[in-house]
Amino acid sequence: MMRFLLLFSRQGKLRLQKWYTPISEREKKKIIRDMTAMVLPRTVRACNFLHWRDLKIVYKRYASLYFCCGLEDQDNELLALEVLHRYVELLDKYFGNVCELDIIFNFEKAYFILDEFLMTGEVQETSKSSVAKSMEESDMLQETMEEYMNKPTF
Repeated sequence: MMRFLLLFSRQGKLRLQKWYTPISEREKKKIIRDMTAMVLPRTVRACNFLHWRDLKIVYKRYASLYFCCGLEDQDNELLALEVLHRYVELLDKYFGNVCELDIIFNFEKAYFILDEFLMTGEVQETSKSSVAKSMEESDMLQETMEEYMNKPTF
């Protein structure tokens, strides 16, 4: 099971975090600091798998963002790479070539896509079209609510 998923920039700025096990705020900050310190200085040719404490760390860089997850010891690293790649594909499909600014200004959508795709650290939905349909429905609901809220009352 995935313990956490972090997205951070090349400068080490945290852009998204999802924790699948209960951890104190202090420990979360230490994990984030350790992950950025371990992953950022690695070269492009370095392996995308690391061992840290009792976890396997799997990361992948896409443009200016690093997608990093912590796995339990019995989990498959290659499957985790596929999960990270699928999440990037889902973001690309929604945002159209996702970039760091999309995550910064639309973080709630990035979290929603992640929650549609993963639940409790396990893959919930593998179909890109099903996740895209959920996003469309969510956007339509949001537009309907905005129209309703902006409607003048008599």
